[in-house]
Amino acid sequence: MMALEQSIAILALVLVAVVIVVQLVFAMRIKGNMQRQLQSQTTIQTDLRALCNAAVQMGERVNRMEGELKALQQRQQELGVRQEKMAHSEPSEVSFEQAIKLARKGSSVEELMEICDLSRGEAELIAMMHRLDPQA
Repeated sequence: MMALEQSIAILALVLVAVVIVVQLVFAMRIKGNMQRQLQSQTTIQTDLRALCNAAVQMGERVNRMEGELKALQQRQQELGVRQEKMAHSEPSEVSFEQAIKLARKGSSVEELMEICDLSRGEAELIAMMHRLDPQA
C-alpha cells in the first residue's frame, strides 16, 4: 500500500510540475504578446501624432489660401469696377495733353498714371514717345 501511495504522490508531483511548466509557457506567451501590443500601440500613437500634425498644417495652409483667394477676388472685383469705369468714360484730350507735358518734363510713368488717370500702358506709351522726341 505504501508503494501505491508513493506512486500516487509521484504522479501528483509530476502533474503539478506539468501544470507549472504549462503555466510558465502561457505566461511567457502572454508577456511576448503584451510587448508586441505595446510596440504596436507606440507605433500607432506616433503615426497618429504625425497625422494630426499634418492635418493642422493642412488646415493652416487652407486658411492661408482662403485668405489669398479672398484678396484675389477683391482685387478682381476692383479691377472689374475700374475697367467698367474706363469703358464708360473716355479719357479727355486734356489728360493726354497734360500727360505729354509732364512726360516732356521727365515725369515717371507712375506719376503720369496717378495725375492723368491713365492706364499703365497709356502712360508708358506717352512717356516713351515724348522722351524720345521732346518736340512731338
